[in-house]
Amino acid sequence: MSAEWSSVKLYEYVKTELNEKAPKLVLSALEGTYLLFLDLRQYIDPENTKEFIQDKCRLAVDFGEWFGDNYKGFVRMNLATDPKYVQKAISNIVKEIQKL
Repeated sequence: MSAEWSSVKLYEYVKTELNEKAPKLVLSALEGTYLLFLDLRQYIDPENTKEFIQDKCRLAVDFGEWFGDNYKGFVRMNLATDPKYVQKAISNIVKEIQKL
């Protein structure tokens, strides 16, 4: 990842995009890491998270329930990748949320 796109800058990008375009989507705080959780439960039933993310958004992510039953309806996103992938992932999520 280039210096101009640090994980903090990508996090701020994600936060701004989601606040503007999917304001009920809850974003975990970035706590000294490059991983964040997205809480999709205000938009989709937790039982439909995998279908929504994989089939509609066309993304591969870590699903929240892999980390415990309390995280069903969450997905974990890795910011330690090329920024274009983060931008595309957020774009896909927002586009599909706006169709709901």
